[in-house]
Amino acid sequence: MRKKKQQPLIVVVNDDGVDSHGIKALTEVALQFGQVVVVAPSKGRSGMGHAITLANPLRMYKTYQKDKLSIYRTSGTTVDSVKLAVRNLLKDQEITLLLSGINQGANTSVSVIYSSTVAGAVEARINGIPSIAFSIVNYDKTCDFEAAKMAAFCILEKIFTDGIPPNMCLNVNIPNVKIDEIKGFKYTRQAINYWSEIFDERKDMVGRPYFWMGGDMVEKDKAKDTDMWAVKHNYISIQPLQIDHTNYELLEEMKKWKLKKQKK
Repeated sequence: MRKKKQQPLIVVVNDDGVDSHGIKALTEVALQFGQVVVVAPSKGRSGMGHAITLANPLRMYKTYQKDKLSIYRTSGTTVDSVKLAVRNLLKDQEITLLLSGINQGANTSVSVIYSSTVAGAVEARINGIPSIAFSIVNYDKTCDFEAAKMAAFCILEKIFTDGIPPNMCLNVNIPNVKIDEIKGFKYTRQAINYWSEIFDERKDMVGRPYFWMGGDMVEKDKAKDTDMWAVKHNYISIQPLQIDHTNYELLEEMKKWKLKKQKK
């Protein structure tokens, strides 16, 4: 008797919370390709980057189980959720792919560093699991995820057809337009820009000062091969990420330095 082929096991995480519309949209797409386990924070954890919980206990609860879908909520961050899924919940199973998102808000340029959505995908990649982060440039509660779902389906169909590279980690950003306004896909690099923050000083009810952060992206990089250019011109940006941050060009220059230890 021929053994039944096991379905791909797909883990879905996010930083907007387990009940967000974005994670539900991404889960809907993922279920077309395999068994899905959602493990996500119980509340929003945006902008926390690769933060992990060390000073408090972590909790994880199953909240849904039916057919090919299981849902767990955690008390921690996005990266905590990935770690719990990989090291505890699914430690005896082979995870085929991890998906993070769909985040509401762009994760382009320097925002990649601050993004918990991207951090979830990076953490999976550190653990040898192929991963993809998805974000849509829309912050509204009535966000239309159809273009983002289309992008996710096309990318998943491609990698499940041709095979998933073991070192894959992708950052995907979708413009805030209808599907028929999407011009296509662009393979991009991070735009070299920065945030200019403003800290608005205010007073609480007893007169103590506190600060509320705001700011704008300063766009210095106007090149047409960047993630920001792509989404601004209605293209879906697909960007390969790597774990190694080493600047190898500079490293070679540094090897020429003649540093000497100072004597006391």
